[in-house]
Amino acid sequence: MVKRFPEISTNVRLLNLSGTAIEEVPPSIRSWPRLHDLLMSYFENLKEFPHALDSITHLELNDTEIQEVPPWIKRISRLRTLMLKGCRKVVSLPQIPESLKEIDAEDCESLEILDCTFHNPEITLRFGKCFKLNQEARDLIIQSRRAVLPGREVHAYFTHRVTGGSLTIKLNERPLPRYMRFKACILLVNNGDCEAPDRDNKWLHISFGVRSRTSGEYIYPCLTEHLYTFGIEAIVTSSELVFEFNVRGRNDWKIGGCGLRSEVLHIVDGHE
Repeated sequence: MVKRFPEISTNVRLLNLSGTAIEEVPPSIRSWPRLHDLLMSYFENLKEFPHALDSITHLELNDTEIQEVPPWIKRISRLRTLMLKGCRKVVSLPQIPESLKEIDAEDCESLEILDCTFHNPEITLRFGKCFKLNQEARDLIIQSRRAVLPGREVHAYFTHRVTGGSLTIKLNERPLPRYMRFKACILLVNNGDCEAPDRDNKWLHISFGVRSRTSGEYIYPCLTEHLYTFGIEAIVTSSELVFEFNVRGRNDWKIGGCGLRSEVLHIVDGHE
């Protein structure tokens, strides 16, 4: 119900206006000495407050009737998080700021086209339940280091692919690198009669056959017949690497398929 900008200290580090009815941001916000994060909900006249566009770090488009993401969003130079979750009428995503670190577009059921590029290699992309995404959009999302999107098989972008959760890679490099980095992809499948609730989060544990090293990856949300990507590292002690992907502590979920794509090899005999 809040409509007017609050009278508060200008020394705040974080100001969260998301979910309010505030549609005016005073120019003085530019001079607040400690403001690090400004969280806001989208409203049509936001572009008339360029001083706000210079400060916003988190923007929520929570109007389920909105049909397009405004093109001026690329002017929000400090934007790190863009929330589109539940915007079921949005069809396309325009160019976005290079500063973005996360996009949550879960349940944007009409989304088909991505007219954008993802400049940050570490960006997190959540496109769960976006079943209408065209092939170009899927090809773009799958290259992200951390992403979720609908899929029934591991994408061809991953050079090593198998059904199930066990994958072996034989190395031909000489000398062998001490470490290798990979981009991993798993297909998550639900064994039960119904899919677990969206908030039923789980850890996915990755076991390496090299030195029995085990790492964990937190995936969210857990959706059947969806693909998840994330980065992993392996210590190389032989020319054969064995990867095991397992869902920990839940018998009603399994790994339907997995894939790996090698990234930059580094530290070979003490050299990059």
